Amino acid sequence: MAEKTVDELRVELKAVCEKYDTRYSGMEYLVNYYINSLKWTEKEALEYALRLFHDGTISQIKLIGKNGKEL
Repeated sequence: MAEKTVDELRVELKAVCEKYDTRYSGMEYLVNYYINSLKWTEKEALEYALRLFHDGTISQIKLIGKNGKEL
């Protein structure tokens, strides 16, 4: 299987955000954090953000309210 391009990863991230009812703008913020603060490449940051959906991390985070209590 060929590696995905940055553009393909962006499209995939948008689709996953829609599927999981997650704001793309929030994921963009996270990806930019990885790029600017951790000095990851855009590709690395997008791949990692996608893994957060696939391993269930995003779903778990969304179960916690702003007050820190489980919804």
